[in-house]
Parts: sequence; structure tokens; C-alpha cells
Amino acid sequence: MSIVLIVSKTQMRNSVCVGGIREDNCELIRIFDEQGYNLSPNVPYEIGDRWEMCVENVRHMRMEPHVEDKRTRAIRRIENVGVEGIARFINEHTQALGNRIVKGNLEQAFEGCLHLQGTRNFVNRDIVPSFSTQFWIADKDLIHRNLYGKHYYYYNNIRIKFVGYQSLVERIPAGTIIRLSLATWWSGDNDGKGEDRCYLQLSGWYWYVKKTKRE
Repeated sequence: MSIVLIVSKTQMRNSVCVGGIREDNCELIRIFDEQGYNLSPNVPYEIGDRWEMCVENVRHMRMEPHVEDKRTRAIRRIENVGVEGIARFINEHTQALGNRIVKGNLEQAFEGCLHLQGTRNFVNRDIVPSFSTQFWIADKDLIHRNLYGKHYYYYNNIRIKFVGYQSLVERIPAGTIIRLSLATWWSGDNDGKGEDRCYLQLSGWYWYVKKTKRE
């Protein structure tokens, strides 16, 4: 049994992908149903929720870097701590998160395996990171743009697709905790002859205002 903090909810074609942190060991997980399959869009999980749940490995594991997949059985919802609560938890557990949180230039994310080409940013089979979700504290602001009905955040000239459920903001300030993820392997065409790639995505951001004690 674990307490899982829900940190992201990502749009998929006919389902949703929900990301969480196990509070006992700071393991980053993707939440699947009891059989290990994608969640339906009407699942009750919301960003900032804390849930008690059973967490087990998925029997049909995806290939690396997607090591976070877990089949789960929800027991009860405890509370919702909001994005501020998520930010506070991450800040208090940076040591336990280890290489799952990185600060500075985007090139350092995903163990330096990213190919950053501006509009197409991905990892390929040449060098694969050991995980597919990570927190990133950016060294520069990210700016929102709506292109043909899809939402992106720009870091310099690098465009990262936003796939989360949070309300859009025009600017994500430098120093904000951002959740990055890698989409599942995709060849990029219909005949399966293209290069397999996992494309970079942005699925959430978290901040809170530190309260100072009065003298």
C-alpha cells in the first residue's frame, strides 16, 4: 500500500495518462488500471490529489525509457494539496528524487539524451535515458504560443508541446518546477519504416509562494 501524489494528467486519444509520486520512496510512476491498461478519461484523479492505493509492476512492461508504468488499485482519496502542495513536496525531497529532477539548461534533461532540433525534440534508439519522466527547473522563462489550435511552450527557440490539463499561462517563469515526459515510441509514419522516436512533452508546472515569518 502506498500514498501517491498525483502530479499530472495528460491527454491521449481515447484515454488519459496520470503521473504520480509514491510518497514513501519518491518513485515517479505512471498510473494504469488494475489490469495494467490505460485509464479512461473519467477517472477521478485530479492534479494535487493524494490517494492511498495498491501499486504493482505492469505485467506487459513497455520498452525503456518507459519504466514508470504501474498497475494500481485505488483505495481512497485522502485530500487535494493543489500545485502548491506538489511544489512543496518536490522541494522538500530533492535529494530523494536524485536524477529525476534537474536544474538549468534543457540539454541536461533526460541524462543528456535529447536531440533538440527546435520544433522536433526527441530521443531515439542511439542513446536511451533510463527513465521517461523528469522534473526540470528551467533557467529561463517559457513562453506560451497557440499554433493551429495546439499549445506549445517555447524555451529559447525550442518548442515543447503541452499535453496537460492545467489552465494555460502565458509565461512559466524561470525557477518554476516543470514536469517533462517522453511520449511512447513512434515511427512517425503509417508504414512503420521511419525512425523510432520518443518525443518531448510538457505536462505540468508547480510553484508556491514562500511565507516569511514576521519579526
